[in-house]
Amino acid sequence: MFFDYYVIGGFIASLLAVVFLRFSWRREEKISPENVISAITTTVALADECRSDVTGADVIIVGAGVAGAALAHTLGKDGRRVHVIERDLSEQDRIVGELLQPGGYLKLIELGLEDSVEKIDSQRVFGYALFKDGKNTRLSYPLEKFHEDVSGRGFHNGRFIQRMREKAASLPNVQLEQGTVTSLVEENGVIKGVKYKSKAGQELCAYAPLTIVCDGCFSNLRRSLCNPKIDVPSCFVGLVLENCQLPYENHGHVVLGDPSPILFYPISSTEVRCLVDVPGEKVPSVSNGEMAKYLTTVVAPQIPPQLYGSFIAAIDKGNIKSMPNRSMPAAPLPKPGALLMGDAFNMRHPLTGGGMTVALADIVVLRDLLRPLKDLNDAPSLCKYLESFYTLRALYKVFRASPDQARKEMRQACFDYLSLGGTFSNGPISLLSGLNPKPISLVLHFFAVAIYGVGRLLLPFPSPKRLWIGARLISGASGIIFPIIKAEGVRKMFFPAVVPAYYRVPPVKS
Repeated sequence: MFFDYYVIGGFIASLLAVVFLRFSWRREEKISPENVISAITTTVALADECRSDVTGADVIIVGAGVAGAALAHTLGKDGRRVHVIERDLSEQDRIVGELLQPGGYLKLIELGLEDSVEKIDSQRVFGYALFKDGKNTRLSYPLEKFHEDVSGRGFHNGRFIQRMREKAASLPNVQLEQGTVTSLVEENGVIKGVKYKSKAGQELCAYAPLTIVCDGCFSNLRRSLCNPKIDVPSCFVGLVLENCQLPYENHGHVVLGDPSPILFYPISSTEVRCLVDVPGEKVPSVSNGEMAKYLTTVVAPQIPPQLYGSFIAAIDKGNIKSMPNRSMPAAPLPKPGALLMGDAFNMRHPLTGGGMTVALADIVVLRDLLRPLKDLNDAPSLCKYLESFYTLRALYKVFRASPDQARKEMRQACFDYLSLGGTFSNGPISLLSGLNPKPISLVLHFFAVAIYGVGRLLLPFPSPKRLWIGARLISGASGIIFPIIKAEGVRKMFFPAVVPAYYRVPPVKS
């Protein structure tokens, strides 16, 4: 949730990502008795399957998390009739989604949702502090050109979401309902709505010209709309430290520990979130005490002394939570009438801290795309009109501790490069914070770190061993960045101005 260093210490910031790629127009079919009978049969079948219909919405939104609630409020403000179906409308207690980057806060302002971080005891965050092998350095967000209110925000995820839900539900044309969506309703290749079970257990169907699925990383609808190649490189173990003072006030803290990073950042005036990254899909058991032993013996000796006592007290308190860290590239299987957004569409390792920023940026783009459209009922035309952006997939594996000497050199190069300050830290931190989403900046800083690492190895005198390690460092770095460039496309990465992001003229019905 905080920040993935590896692509240069971890600044993958957000490229805007909305959905839909290369939809084709449906060919007009001749009217025949067979077609009429088929249509009647389909209609009867749908009516039999969903005897109680909910109709009248322009857009159905599945999920009311950060993306769903913000989208409902945004489309509702634009006059759309919105029906939101959320599995659980109660306030959730999660260990991720608690740090919003400054770029995300700017998007909240653009959406008119900036007051969602008020009255929840949120804390301003102005940058990061990095700790490695007894050394530390502070990296500040480059916020000089922005209003004084602009900064990162740390908060309880559940409180933040509830505020946005309240904002959405206050609009008369937004219906917020608790229910579990079980499937999409599809007819002749077009998504017509959803089938869901209400809070009372009743099987219902809701219909709308556009269904937007943003029900999070555990979405059961994802397979219908994308190719979910999910990677689980690690798990987060979460603790809350109470009444402790961070070494750098109003900053996130990243300890480049062994075997992987340890994160600290404020989530209220009296609480600091600690996230311990544990490589692999399984973590030591909490119930039998293995987790407490691991945190006490392996993790605790590596954290800053100022936090040690509170860390041990949090372990003794026993409220230890864990969740898998999932990464999934955006690989949509487009269908007319439906759209994927948020973590249901694309997940990056939570160390990037960019998930909420990307989702809010996507909503701004989608809002602007839909504003010229008065009628959403022409599904093929709507699909033709929308064109997708893809987000860069966050990289995690190289920033873990590794016995490989080339990996060690890259980790050290990241730390030292950022410690140089000035352009060397401002560029990467601008990427991380969402203030600069240009992909070319990511590539340039990435290779700058790699070259800097090789330079450190070869000075003052190169040796065959150091030359070999340097060559492996460059090879490893290339093996990371070139697949990203290939997946995103050379034009998008280096010449984004020549790639049409979206059509500004509304489609004309065929």
